[in-house]
Amino acid sequence: MRKLTRNVLTAGAATVVALGVTSTPAWAATWTVSGGTSISGANTTSLIAKDTATGATVNCSKSTASGTAVNGTGLSGTGLASLNSVAFSTPTNPNGWCSGPAGIVVQVTATGLPWKFNGTSYSAGVTTGTLTGVKATIHGSDECDATITGPSGGPGTISGTYTNSTGVLSVSGGNLRVATVDADCDPTLINAGDPITLSGKYKISPILTVTSP
Repeated sequence: MRKLTRNVLTAGAATVVALGVTSTPAWAATWTVSGGTSISGANTTSLIAKDTATGATVNCSKSTASGTAVNGTGLSGTGLASLNSVAFSTPTNPNGWCSGPAGIVVQVTATGLPWKFNGTSYSAGVTTGTLTGVKATIHGSDECDATITGPSGGPGTISGTYTNSTGVLSVSGGNLRVATVDADCDPTLINAGDPITLSGKYKISPILTVTSP
């Protein structure tokens, strides 16, 4: 029995060592970022938030962002860039608010800032990663107030890619949920617990170069 136990433990230890040598967690990868530490972004497509349970969408024709990037080598993939401010609008609408369903206009306010872009994999000039820390509040012209967060009210995550050649950050999907709604919200449009997707593209300036082995 002792021999069997010893053999099992030895085999298990060897497996752990082998895994440690042959696989590297995405967050532990070595990254290099150059191009500038103060960054700004402007959307190249409308930013669209969709309640996938009801099909209701909010369309913001204009969005801007500003923040910082960590320049250097030997970086962790975590927090390669941070967005310290993000704004959404549709200038042609009343108050400049975004276009919502059923003729409603919607004020969208980013919260949970900064939102951080994290690299998880790299291939041929494109970094695939996540935008984390995402939260928002919405206020509609119908007096509906709601909050958008990640599951259980925590910060949300959106999938994203950054392309070196164009400087474009594309966001899509994610784990966002409607955390709260008030009594003025139309249940055919939005309800607590509904999944929310956010999609759009930002041109980052100055263009950053992000690489990883």
